[in-house]
Amino acid sequence: MANTYNKGAVSIFAVIFSTLLLTVLTVSFMGLMISAQQRAINNDLSQSAYDSALAGVEDAKRVVRACANGNVNACNALEAASDCQVVARAKVNGSVDQPETVIASNSSSGQSFDQAYTCVNIAMDSVDYLFEAQSGRAHVVPLRATRPIKKITIEWFTLEDNNNAPARTPTSSPASSTSLPPIASWNSSAPSLIRAQLITPGESFSLSSLDESSSSRTLFLRPATMSNGTTSGMPTANIQVSQAAQPRATSGDGAYTNSVSPVVCSSDYANNGFSCSVTLDLADDQVISTGASNNALLRIDSLYKGANVRVTLHSQDGAEIKFDNVQPVVDSTGRASTLFRRVEARLRMGTDFPYPSYVADVQNNLCKNFSVDDTGVISAGCNP
Repeated sequence: MANTYNKGAVSIFAVIFSTLLLTVLTVSFMGLMISAQQRAINNDLSQSAYDSALAGVEDAKRVVRACANGNVNACNALEAASDCQVVARAKVNGSVDQPETVIASNSSSGQSFDQAYTCVNIAMDSVDYLFEAQSGRAHVVPLRATRPIKKITIEWFTLEDNNNAPARTPTSSPASSTSLPPIASWNSSAPSLIRAQLITPGESFSLSSLDESSSSRTLFLRPATMSNGTTSGMPTANIQVSQAAQPRATSGDGAYTNSVSPVVCSSDYANNGFSCSVTLDLADDQVISTGASNNALLRIDSLYKGANVRVTLHSQDGAEIKFDNVQPVVDSTGRASTLFRRVEARLRMGTDFPYPSYVADVQNNLCKNFSVDDTGVISAGCNP
């Protein structure tokens, strides 16, 4: 009889433990399902908030374009103090002055998704100019500034450009050589070579004056060696433009060698997140005045590979100078339910014109042999 009782007790304990185990497993699975569902909801809300912030950026573009086209309300809104209501005050596309702008949808007024952008600020003057340089394509940076320009700093090549790897020396060939290596010999983990052309014709100019050395000067900034940490205190981090830059070669006598300027770069991107940093120091008689900056340009070519580039302007005492209506900065905050996302976007004024990088670009031999005088064209035989 005692054995029977014992067997019954074992069965009861087995049922109890099995029930507890199933309960724990059920509660755990329910917790995982609820957690996964909450993550999915948060991801959807985060994406919706991000989309709302982008909608604020698009409306900011409309305000800037409207001001450029002469809309007085838009211009007044841009000139007023930033208080998150720039787009609302501009009254572009029927916008009204309200705490937030609800994002409309195809199904309703937008309330079903509870999306809106709550704050949009537009700064027309930026402390720097950012862009992604493409290999083989010229990018022209307007140097229109709020104060006279004495120095121009160019920083390029980020960790993102190098797939999160340390920057390396381009090649083993001498950096001072005028003969640059072929693209196949350039280290894939090395920063690009920057061709920087300063075009500073002054407040008034003619096309012929652009051939003068004081109006158009070019430097080839070649990464030469790598260093740990920032390179701001090194000699090659500051280049005297009047001594290093070459004028446009027009004589055809080989007087201009266009020699490269070796640059020490940072292997760990310590120059404000960039590997290479060079400051172009203008001579005292070449300082770009505020009026002359309206016609001043910096043409940048990223050779061998592309790179993220940052350009900043400085005065005589080294203080940063803001770009004047060159690359407006939009700070937009979007909301979806109670989740917020904030984005910063840069707007480029004017049209994105594809400036030519070469006079002729051919894969095979090029044959060109002719001359022109007052009486006509004199042709000649050509044997490439």
